[in-house]
Amino acid sequence: MKRRLWACILMMTFAMMFTACQSTSEESVKGTESLQDAGTNAPEGTGKDQEEIVEIIWQYPTSGNLGAGFQDMEDALNEMMERDIGVHVTFEPVGLGEAQQKATLMVSGGEQLDLCMSAFAPIAPLASSNLVLPLTDLIDEYGKDIKDLGADLSMGYYNGELYGIPPVGGSSGSWCYLIKTEYLEKYQIETDPDKFYTFEELEKIFEVIKAGEGDNFYCLPVDQTITPLGVYMEYDAVGGTPAAGVLVLNRNFDDLTLCNLYETDEYRNYAEIMYRWAQNGYISPDAAVSTETTDTLVAKDNYLGTFYFGNPLSEVSYASTVGKELTKLKVMERYYANNGGLSCLWSIPITSAHPEKALEALNYIYANDDANWIIQYGLEGQSYEIVEQTDEGTQIRFLSDNMEELPYFNPYGLWGNQYHYAAVEPTPVNANKLIEDYHRGTPKERYSPAMGYSFVRDSVSTEIASLSTVIEQYDKMINCGALDPKKAVPEFISALKAAGIEEVIAENQRQLDEWAAAQK
Repeated sequence: MKRRLWACILMMTFAMMFTACQSTSEESVKGTESLQDAGTNAPEGTGKDQEEIVEIIWQYPTSGNLGAGFQDMEDALNEMMERDIGVHVTFEPVGLGEAQQKATLMVSGGEQLDLCMSAFAPIAPLASSNLVLPLTDLIDEYGKDIKDLGADLSMGYYNGELYGIPPVGGSSGSWCYLIKTEYLEKYQIETDPDKFYTFEELEKIFEVIKAGEGDNFYCLPVDQTITPLGVYMEYDAVGGTPAAGVLVLNRNFDDLTLCNLYETDEYRNYAEIMYRWAQNGYISPDAAVSTETTDTLVAKDNYLGTFYFGNPLSEVSYASTVGKELTKLKVMERYYANNGGLSCLWSIPITSAHPEKALEALNYIYANDDANWIIQYGLEGQSYEIVEQTDEGTQIRFLSDNMEELPYFNPYGLWGNQYHYAAVEPTPVNANKLIEDYHRGTPKERYSPAMGYSFVRDSVSTEIASLSTVIEQYDKMINCGALDPKKAVPEFISALKAAGIEEVIAENQRQLDEWAAAQK
């Protein structure tokens, strides 16, 4: 099953799912009806009694290819939502990484936008700028199902108010390296499924395979969705950005002392490894400027594998993306970090024409598996068929081995209750039950001590903006091994200090200490 457990980097483990939609509205109705046996019933609504249908403008994160059936998907969803809650949705396509920026531009321009996404970014910039509405009072009335299903709302708080709502799903960080099994067999490399591999141990595997495969063969794509740094060390960016300091959890899960991530020994070691990997040809020389996604690159024959969210079924679910059998090499045990709400969060902008209806529409997706599935998979008979249904889940089979041949697909699992998603063959029918148990079983001793804390950045917002510019200048280049760390890291640290990182960390530490004292 295509899945990114949204988690962001930290992390919300986003589930990445391919979807498809059918091409005629008549068949859409048929597909909607057939899904009712696989999902839950719709929540009670007032749509049938309403004379006026409310229009909701909703951001739709996309990888760029909407497919010819996008409008048909939207029409099928609206038939349900108009009937049940009196809402008509118009999706506003946006690149996942650009969603918050585009929302800011739309709201600043006074455009109607009723639901927006913060992806791999904290809610703080939107909340502190008063661009999104607090949901603390609204959610009890209009988002009851969201709360009852166990959405981790702690990720969406800022300065004591709720501003963002994540999907229901695993948000503990756990990482692995997924390697194409054929290369392990070709080079007779033995692996241990119970072992946690260090970067140095992975490097020995890379060395053998790279030597055999030669030039134009790479071991690791690098993008900003899953950075190697987040896989290399456990840390908690409690302010939502490393610019505000981090807790280095791989040293101690109890210490509330913030530090400059980029001055740590761990970061220097990491930067040296990335540089060495690039010099040895394990990372493509154009990685820092490439716009191709990890999924696209790993599916190519000249890529060995990728870092990926770890769960009991990672290698099975991601195999449908790559089209190859994969072997999982565990790299990091699961843990929970605060990350300043750095996740994938739905919010209601201040330019929403109908905030209550917007939250009711969002709640509908969480409560109604039929609606959720329409967005996630399309409709039965057009994009997939049901293979098996049990009390523990539903297994489906896509009607094309090439997802891009489907009339519509959605690569992101950002909607509603991820634990109610279907398992895509050959993933077992109880896949999401296994993943739910896995995330809920994260040991309490591997929870960040800052869970529930939010950093109010108003007094240092100017410095954070300047620091973000510096980080953008250096971070990806170092992640891709494009800069010699002996020169680049000291320059990076110097630029951060000049931009005010020490003042920002001090302010974050002051607030964190006050918060910790209040918890006692």
